[in-house]
Amino acid sequence: MLRRVVAVALAAAFIWPAAVNAQEDEGTPPMLVISSWKCDFGNMGTIAQDWDMRALNAAQSAVDNSTWNAAGIFYHSWADEWNVNYWAVADDIPDLLEGQEASNAAYDEMYGDEGTNLWDNCSEHKDGFYWLGKQAGNPPAPGPAMAISSWKCTDVGAVNDDWENYALAKAQAVVDSGVWNEAGVFYHAWAGEWNVNFYYMADDIPGILAGWEAYIASMDDDAPNLTDYCTEHKDGFYEFGATASSSDEM
Repeated sequence: MLRRVVAVALAAAFIWPAAVNAQEDEGTPPMLVISSWKCDFGNMGTIAQDWDMRALNAAQSAVDNSTWNAAGIFYHSWADEWNVNYWAVADDIPDLLEGQEASNAAYDEMYGDEGTNLWDNCSEHKDGFYWLGKQAGNPPAPGPAMAISSWKCTDVGAVNDDWENYALAKAQAVVDSGVWNEAGVFYHAWAGEWNVNFYYMADDIPGILAGWEAYIASMDDDAPNLTDYCTEHKDGFYEFGATASSSDEM
């Protein structure tokens, strides 16, 4: 059986289509899970083909039963060694876990032994659960290209306040100009030490970089300084595969 979220993460228990509606509720923010794998580069075609031909259909079943809001995959373009990343968005962690079980069951039922076992193509795996902050833009599907700027921060609440009260409007201006498709942030709920993750989406990596230049140029002298709350930092660039989403989001 192919499991894209391992049992340890289940027991512990790209913003993305349909999360915006949940954000409008001032209660619990929508949740994101990212299941990351270190995969052999020579087998990337096998993994991408499995997603397009099989796993996407299984994920769609979890969306169709309203457990997941959306799900998809993004691949390393320029980043660290975690080069295959499955993602899903739901209203809360129980829905993320229920949707994973529904997707796994659908995959087994539809494809059985014909399916691809990720452990035959990949060596390591990790999962992370995150809550989504407010975002600029709401395209019908994520991507196609994305940068993630990850930080290790000591005061996530202060970072979120600075994002909502200052930087979000600057990012929205870049989206409104048509350079970025979307920008936002997601925060550690159960994951690694990279507890603040800003993301920027555009049609391609040059678009991401052009938007970044415009975004930084728009900052005034009173702009918040992330280094007041955060220490280490890393960036990654990725490309999205097809997305499973509801008909309302297509």
